[in-house]
Amino acid sequence: MSTAAAAGAGVAVVAGALARSRRRARQGLAGPVGRRLAVWVPPAPRSAVGKIAVRVWAAPMTLAGLLAGAGTGHLPKVRDGVVMFAPAEGITGWVLRRRGFSAAGLGHVVISLEQPPPPLLVHELTHVRQAERLGPFMAPAYLALLAVHGYARHPMEQAARLAAATA
Repeated sequence: MSTAAAAGAGVAVVAGALARSRRRARQGLAGPVGRRLAVWVPPAPRSAVGKIAVRVWAAPMTLAGLLAGAGTGHLPKVRDGVVMFAPAEGITGWVLRRRGFSAAGLGHVVISLEQPPPPLLVHELTHVRQAERLGPFMAPAYLALLAVHGYARHPMEQAARLAAATA
C-alpha cells in the first residue's frame, strides 16, 4: 500500500469514528468520559506550590490567551486571579461576536465583550480551572469534544453552565 493510500485509509477510519461519535452524541450517549466531564468543576488550588504548578502547566493556553487579548484594543487587568481583557473590541471582539460568544477563557486569561456579570465570570473561571488540570491538552481535548458534541452539548461547557447556575 502506498503512503497516500495509507493516509487516505487513516482519514477514512477517523472520519468513520467521528461520524459514529456524533451519532451517539445526538442520541444523548456521551459515554463515561463525557458524563464525568459534564459535571467536572475543579476547585482552585490552595497551596502556593499548587498555584505555581497550575500556572506553569497552563502556560501554553495562557500564552494563546494573551495573544488573543492583544487583539482587543485594551490593556488587561487582573481580576479573580486571571488576566481580564474587557471590553473586548478589535479583531478579538469581532471574532467573539461573530461566534456568538460573550466571553472566552484561555488558560489564565478571560476575554469578555463587556465586564462579565458574576455568572459569566464563574462560567469562564470553570474553564480556567479545567485548563489548569489539562494544561497543553486543553485545546485539543476541547476541540475534539466540540467536533463530537457541538457547543450546546459540549461536556466542558455543560460543567461550566452547571457551575454558573449553582454559584
